[in-house]
Amino acid sequence: MKNGVITFWFNEIDAKLWWKKDDAFDQLLSERFGNLLAQAAQCELYQWRSDARGRLAEIIVLDQFLYLSFATLV
Repeated sequence: MKNGVITFWFNEIDAKLWWKKDDAFDQLLSERFGNLLAQAAQCELYQWRSDARGRLAEIIVLDQFLYLSFATLV
């Protein structure tokens, strides 16, 4: 799954989505990665930290996915 996060973030979406509020993109994140975000918030992805790609994937989930999921609250 960590490779799926990296592929999604860097290959499947337009980088412009990283910087703006987009309801359709937020919905996509929720549907595709909502459970993963919940796992990460509970420190259940700690095993991803064993290599650089896993660390990057966890950072994307905890930083970018989390931020974009709650951007309307800021």
